Amino acid sequence: MSSVTHPDTHESAQRRERAAIAAQACQTCRTRKSKCDEARPKCGLCQRLDVECEYREPLPTKKDKTMVHILDTLTRLETKFDNIAITQNNGLSEIKAGRTPVSSAPPYPSATQGLQEDMPQKSEFLHGEQGPYQHLTVPHKITLWPAIYIHLINSRVAAADDLQYVLQEGTPWFIKRELQKHPTPLCSDVGLPCFSITTGQAEPVRTGSVAFPTLSIQQIQEYSDAYFNTFNVLYPLLNRDGFMNGIVARLLREGYGDDDAGSVLALLVFALGQVAVEGVFDRPISVMSGQPSGFRGGTIDQPPGLPLFNEARRRLGFIGTQCTLENVQILLLQATYYGSTARHLDFWRSTVSASMGCQILIRCHAIDWTTPHGDLVKRAYWTCVLSEDMYHLDLDLPRTGIHAFEDEVPLPYFQDVQDPASAIGSPMSARTPTNFGFQESSHFQYHFLAMIALRRLITRIHDVIHECEHAMQTEPLWGVQKPSGGDGGGSTYQRHAGAGGERNMQGRFNSTASSLPVELPAGFGGPPVAVIHEMVRQLDSWRALLPRPLQWNDSDRLEFPHADPTNRRPNEPLFTADQGPIPIGHKYNLDVITAQLRTRFYYARFMMYRPFIYKALHFPELMTHEDNNCCALAIKSVCLWPLAMAPPKNKKRLVSHLFAWTQNFMGILLILKMCSVNGHLRRIVDEGRVVGRREVDQTIALMLEWVRDVKQMDGIAEWSWSILAPLYNVRPD
Repeated sequence: MSSVTHPDTHESAQRRERAAIAAQACQTCRTRKSKCDEARPKCGLCQRLDVECEYREPLPTKKDKTMVHILDTLTRLETKFDNIAITQNNGLSEIKAGRTPVSSAPPYPSATQGLQEDMPQKSEFLHGEQGPYQHLTVPHKITLWPAIYIHLINSRVAAADDLQYVLQEGTPWFIKRELQKHPTPLCSDVGLPCFSITTGQAEPVRTGSVAFPTLSIQQIQEYSDAYFNTFNVLYPLLNRDGFMNGIVARLLREGYGDDDAGSVLALLVFALGQVAVEGVFDRPISVMSGQPSGFRGGTIDQPPGLPLFNEARRRLGFIGTQCTLENVQILLLQATYYGSTARHLDFWRSTVSASMGCQILIRCHAIDWTTPHGDLVKRAYWTCVLSEDMYHLDLDLPRTGIHAFEDEVPLPYFQDVQDPASAIGSPMSARTPTNFGFQESSHFQYHFLAMIALRRLITRIHDVIHECEHAMQTEPLWGVQKPSGGDGGGSTYQRHAGAGGERNMQGRFNSTASSLPVELPAGFGGPPVAVIHEMVRQLDSWRALLPRPLQWNDSDRLEFPHADPTNRRPNEPLFTADQGPIPIGHKYNLDVITAQLRTRFYYARFMMYRPFIYKALHFPELMTHEDNNCCALAIKSVCLWPLAMAPPKNKKRLVSHLFAWTQNFMGILLILKMCSVNGHLRRIVDEGRVVGRREVDQTIALMLEWVRDVKQMDGIAEWSWSILAPLYNVRPD
């Protein structure tokens, strides 16, 4: 009986509703002195009269200013970045002639203009606790997407309270987490025992020359081989023959001097060689939930090779201010060691010092680029550029200006590979595999040049799609179309707002967010499809033009490279979710270098299609069939990245730019979570036409495992885990 609605009860409720005075009437109802039902974006009367419905928003109280400021800033932020607006001049330069032109003006005024005019301006918050918006890099920006932010708040994730500080401070807030994780330098009280040496009056040695009795010739050979087979394959800073036959041979005769660049260079190579050996085959530093860590060898505070690294650090002070090629190489090797210990800011500081020295070297010295010395300068230069790009794009750390020389510095020619005769007949050639066959079979020169070309394309993607702040203030290339139909569920904001009803901070934010109009304003016209398709074509052309040993297709992205057409590839894949308990060390670092190249490709593809995910989350009723397909391609592009799989995930000390990958995993995991809670993304995945639920779930498991492992040594990953663990209901370690 309680479920039956009596007519008199219904009528009395209607009378009470009609008698109620609207607490916030629109302008039309105020003018006509009519009762307003306060419906958003249009009340009932305005809908019947087909007129604009405008509300006079009350000024926020001091208690509510934070959330209003977040909404206002997020609207402007996403208008400028993730929903692309490119000026006609910028856009037409990216589109080939003959493509279908796009409308250059919206058919009707922006529906958010009145909303933004009535909202408090940014300057109103400068006198309170809130500061002006600070720049966020692309990976961190995802955490402040309105739909994701609302979900984190409604999920009662405690760490989500930190997002208001992220908004105030920008990317520097994340850098502070890293500074807090590593407040002190690496341990300096370990080193190698040594004794002074003399060679007689006829052959004076350098001041302070010493020998290390515990560093045997066999260890020197082992560590040198390990370095040149791993780290130097990724970033070929050194010539193996010149190092072994020049530097090492001299040090064995004369000892290690305090003011000798060769001594520092060799000690760093040996330290990295020990990292390469123990980082693959030694015991993991921890075991969490039955899963061994991917960091192997040593401990968190005392990584492999630390005694050798400390001996190099002690001597670096004598030569640290020199602007020579050797000094640049030393600083880049030091950065590489810091990267293997997950000390990202130390890596960046060392890279910056190397870049500054490299600029002076190029500016002030006449360099013959055709000589072996000139070729090594080119390798050092492009290594600096690649490293700076990663940390600038993902940490917003400043550049040194080294990019200004891109047109002056040619690509490396790799003379030591082109001229195999230099490796024949040398004193150490009988003891070391320094012949042409070694270098050619590793194909390291192809990988390095391919990464340089891909880096240029990724930079263009960021510039054109995600960093066009000036273009956002001008007339867009595309127009705005009124929504037709829809999925019946209203906008994302409306669905979130109606799901709760709490009267706490989350409820207030949902109420404010639900007032956003569903029509896209000029800045929310949608991604420039023609521009994106052109950049996708360029990316596919990059892959198609790779040398045969590097080529792959989407269907075999986990397989071994088909380097030799006369030999069959192994039956088992190169990358799997789990390799088992036995460590795998591939020759010439094949797994890591292949994973890096392929994963960077899929990262670039994801960045191009990512704006369609934003549109699907916030304006699903405006999604077209082509938009849905691009959205599915974006999700597909982040699935099963080779770098997140075994063997690379089990040898993280050998993975370069560890920070950049970890931060991108954080943003990707937030998007993949929305594929389960957001109706539109869930339908795209469940349909399985482009991407399926199984590969999404596998990717979630792999990336969660990665972040949980890296958080031991990474301050930003530690905070990221405080968001992801409760969001995915992961049990504590």
